[in-house]
Amino acid sequence: MSLADIIAEVEKLFPPHAGGLHLTHNEHHGVYKTAADWIAEHEADGNCFFEWVSDEERKRAIEADSIWTLQWYPYTPVGFLALGASSLAALLRAIEARAG
Repeated sequence: MSLADIIAEVEKLFPPHAGGLHLTHNEHHGVYKTAADWIAEHEADGNCFFEWVSDEERKRAIEADSIWTLQWYPYTPVGFLALGASSLAALLRAIEARAG
Protein backbone atom coordinates (compact mmCIF):
# COMPACT_ATOMS: atom_id res chain seq x y z
CA MET A 1 0.00 0.00 0.00
CA SER A 2 1.41 3.39 -0.97
CA LEU A 3 1.51 6.43 1.28
CA ALA A 4 -1.18 8.05 -0.89
CA ASP A 5 -3.41 5.00 -0.33
CA ILE A 6 -2.84 5.16 3.43
CA ILE A 7 -3.66 8.88 3.51
CA ALA A 8 -6.85 8.30 1.50
CA GLU A 9 -7.93 5.60 3.97
CA VAL A 10 -7.19 7.81 7.00
CA GLU A 11 -9.14 10.71 5.51
CA LYS A 12 -12.21 8.46 5.28
CA LEU A 13 -12.18 8.11 9.07
CA PHE A 14 -13.08 11.75 9.64
CA PRO A 15 -16.35 13.58 9.03
CA PRO A 16 -16.79 15.88 6.03
CA HIS A 17 -15.86 19.45 6.89
CA ALA A 18 -15.94 22.80 5.09
CA GLY A 19 -13.74 24.50 7.65
CA GLY A 20 -11.05 23.21 9.98
CA LEU A 21 -10.69 19.80 11.61
CA HIS A 22 -8.61 19.45 14.77
CA LEU A 23 -7.65 16.14 16.37
CA THR A 24 -5.98 16.46 19.76
CA HIS A 25 -4.70 14.06 22.37
CA ASN A 26 -3.93 14.92 25.97
CA GLU A 27 -3.99 18.71 25.81
CA HIS A 28 -4.26 18.63 29.59
CA HIS A 29 -0.68 17.35 29.82
CA GLY A 30 0.49 20.63 28.28
CA VAL A 31 -0.71 22.45 31.38
CA TYR A 32 0.53 19.76 33.81
CA LYS A 33 -2.89 18.54 34.88
CA THR A 34 -4.43 15.12 35.14
CA ALA A 35 -7.44 14.38 33.01
CA ALA A 36 -9.56 14.35 36.18
CA ASP A 37 -8.38 17.82 37.23
CA TRP A 38 -8.71 19.28 33.71
CA ILE A 39 -12.23 17.86 33.30
CA ALA A 40 -13.36 19.07 36.73
CA GLU A 41 -12.00 22.56 36.09
CA HIS A 42 -13.51 22.94 32.62
CA GLU A 43 -16.87 21.43 33.47
CA ALA A 44 -17.19 23.56 36.63
CA ASP A 45 -16.72 26.82 34.74
CA GLY A 46 -18.76 25.70 31.72
CA ASN A 47 -15.69 25.99 29.51
CA CYS A 48 -15.58 22.45 28.10
CA PHE A 49 -15.83 22.90 24.32
CA PHE A 50 -16.75 19.31 23.47
CA GLU A 51 -19.38 16.77 24.45
CA TRP A 52 -18.39 13.35 25.66
CA VAL A 53 -19.15 10.38 23.42
CA SER A 54 -20.77 8.84 26.52
CA ASP A 55 -20.63 9.04 30.30
CA GLU A 56 -18.68 5.78 30.24
CA GLU A 57 -16.04 7.33 27.98
CA ARG A 58 -15.73 10.27 30.36
CA LYS A 59 -15.06 7.83 33.22
CA ARG A 60 -12.54 5.91 31.10
CA ALA A 61 -10.75 9.14 30.20
CA ILE A 62 -10.28 9.93 33.87
CA GLU A 63 -9.12 6.39 34.69
CA ALA A 64 -6.68 6.27 31.75
CA ASP A 65 -5.62 9.94 32.04
CA SER A 66 -6.29 10.14 28.31
CA ILE A 67 -8.50 12.60 26.41
CA TRP A 68 -8.92 12.49 22.63
CA THR A 69 -10.97 15.26 21.03
CA LEU A 70 -12.09 15.94 17.49
CA GLN A 71 -13.43 19.37 16.57
CA TRP A 72 -14.69 20.08 13.07
CA TYR A 73 -16.56 22.75 11.16
CA PRO A 74 -19.04 20.81 9.00
CA TYR A 75 -20.48 23.60 6.85
CA THR A 76 -18.58 26.86 7.30
CA PRO A 77 -15.61 28.18 9.29
CA VAL A 78 -18.18 29.33 11.88
CA GLY A 79 -19.98 26.88 14.13
CA PHE A 80 -18.31 23.61 15.04
CA LEU A 81 -19.05 20.18 16.43
CA ALA A 82 -16.72 18.54 18.94
CA LEU A 83 -16.58 15.16 20.63
CA GLY A 84 -14.35 13.72 23.34
CA ALA A 85 -13.43 10.16 24.33
CA SER A 86 -10.76 8.21 26.17
CA SER A 87 -9.31 6.61 23.04
CA LEU A 88 -9.00 7.33 19.35
CA ALA A 89 -10.88 4.11 18.57
CA ALA A 90 -13.87 5.14 20.72
CA LEU A 91 -13.87 8.60 19.19
CA LEU A 92 -13.82 7.30 15.61
CA ARG A 93 -16.55 4.73 16.36
CA ALA A 94 -18.79 7.52 17.66
CA ILE A 95 -18.15 9.66 14.59
CA GLU A 96 -18.90 6.72 12.32
CA ALA A 97 -22.15 6.04 14.22
CA ARG A 98 -23.24 9.67 13.82
CA ALA A 99 -22.51 9.61 10.08
CA GLY A 100 -24.40 6.34 9.55
